[in-house]
Amino acid sequence: MRTHTIDFPSGGVRLTGDLHLPDDAAGPVPAVAYGPGFGGVKEMLVPAYAKALSQAGIAVLAFDYAGFGSSEGEPRRHMDLDAQQQAYRDALEWLSAHPDIDAERLGLLCTSVSGGHALAVASTDARVRSTVVLVPFTGLDLSAQPPELVTAMREAARRMAAGEEPRMIPSSGKPGEVAAMNSDGAWEWTQRMAADAPTYRNEVTLASLWNLANHHPGTRLSAISAPLHVVLAADDAITPAGPAREALEPVPGVEIVEFPQSHFELFDDHLQETVEQTSRWFTADLLPH
Repeated sequence: MRTHTIDFPSGGVRLTGDLHLPDDAAGPVPAVAYGPGFGGVKEMLVPAYAKALSQAGIAVLAFDYAGFGSSEGEPRRHMDLDAQQQAYRDALEWLSAHPDIDAERLGLLCTSVSGGHALAVASTDARVRSTVVLVPFTGLDLSAQPPELVTAMREAARRMAAGEEPRMIPSSGKPGEVAAMNSDGAWEWTQRMAADAPTYRNEVTLASLWNLANHHPGTRLSAISAPLHVVLAADDAITPAGPAREALEPVPGVEIVEFPQSHFELFDDHLQETVEQTSRWFTADLLPH
């Protein structure tokens, strides 16, 4: 696998990515775009998938969203979800123009919040020929959140919109700690992933959570026409499997595989299985038979 650091424009800033290309590829190859999950950066989780896909003859473009990791953008670590979706479209545009990439065989690989982005993009962008989403975000149930947190999220968004400095919250924490995610092994998994991600910071703006609460990626899923493949975790408390299945019902021919684990523990106990399944799906959809 050959890896090159690249950048491309999106929303008036430059986003940084790692383009993982198969060794000794003959002619233009298929490619998939990958944006990190909640608060993450491009070095987290994706290398295992990129290696397997490269061995299969498929390139991977992993990129940092605006305000995260190596990409430009202010304020830092603020999740503008519309801008993040646009980043996927701009990544597809960049891939389409690359001489080593086949513009007719593009896909999306996404996890968690980015899974929601992929669903939205796949429903509107005809360039997407295959989508694999792992434990996708399909909406936030505010009624399940502590009322004081909901009030704080709303107020943080109001103050930020008025020009005040953003209030920050840890992305992950231990059970009982105040953090955006404090269950499903979030703290332990994030610490391991961060070891190989020097630009990662364990924080996001509190207003990011308000953005999530008002974000509904599943409103046009019946428009998805290219193959959609989904991995769910049966005990997931962060992006629960039940609501995800319900949201995905309108998608024609959606293929769902479920593992008996929680959100982050899925990538500990079943990482290799999800890597192999992802490679099989993209190979079937994007490579000639």
